[in-house]
Amino acid sequence: MISSGSLIAFDLDDTLYKERDYLRSGHHVLARTLAEATGMSEESLFGIISANHPRGIEAAASWLASHGVEMPFTVDALVEIYRAHKPDISLSPGVDSKLASLRDAGHSLVLITDGSSVHQRAKIDALGLHRYFEPEAILISGETGGDKHTPVSFRLAEQLYGECTSHRFYVGDNLAKDFIHPNLRGWTSVMLADTAGVNVFPQRPADWPAVNRPAITISNISLL
Repeated sequence: MISSGSLIAFDLDDTLYKERDYLRSGHHVLARTLAEATGMSEESLFGIISANHPRGIEAAASWLASHGVEMPFTVDALVEIYRAHKPDISLSPGVDSKLASLRDAGHSLVLITDGSSVHQRAKIDALGLHRYFEPEAILISGETGGDKHTPVSFRLAEQLYGECTSHRFYVGDNLAKDFIHPNLRGWTSVMLADTAGVNVFPQRPADWPAVNRPAITISNISLL
């Protein structure tokens, strides 16, 4: 499917790893932080924070108050703890070997992801993605100034590698935004199908206009 000398760009969240694992990692850090400060059950706090995402901090504060315990942190302080934590995450099965084989085959690999620099670089470091992506080929919306609702990162990828590649691919998961601009720019879009139904953003192709939909849908990264 992928010709030699191709530009292959990847999304990060729910493409190279499962974002639910990042959320779980952050929720554990918040629960541990609150448990150590209050003496309350870390397991109970984790359950409350996870069950009430994305309002888990507020739910934890209410639970503590119901037990006569004052919240020892502001919401903003806990958000910063969550953002700054070192994620306990790993690449999805098959991703490590696939990235290595694509790199070794001479393809130009790019990472295009939305989010803050702090958030996304913590994930990138935890996953060891610098083994496969050159520093200039890691395009984070918080640093480029344009998310995937704009063509900014795709244009930058073309400027980096476009002249020396015969084909351009974007591999992602989120029909709301991942494929609009690569499709408009003539790239081949590849959606990794969420066969387990665990992605943060469910995949329902019929809900989205044709411009959002990928040209190819595959079920496993090993098929690239």
